[in-house]
Amino acid sequence: MPNAKLCLLIMVTIVAACATQPNKVASAGPDVQCHSQQITGSMMTKSVCTTKAQRDLQDAELGEVRHAIDVAPAPPQGQH
Repeated sequence: MPNAKLCLLIMVTIVAACATQPNKVASAGPDVQCHSQQITGSMMTKSVCTTKAQRDLQDAELGEVRHAIDVAPAPPQGQH
């Protein structure tokens, strides 16, 4: 039984070591920004890299959502 526990410990260590390696970016230009992001439901972080075009698109979409929230009518009071 001790060998099984040792084997399990080694496997978990190897998986954790492989999962925490940073992502490699093949041709990271000057407009690429990377940051760590914790994935929902996970205790581990992942390196996420975006280009300026991707960030601009995300900002535009966020602006559209904010605008939709600002112009949405408020629900009548007293009703759920």
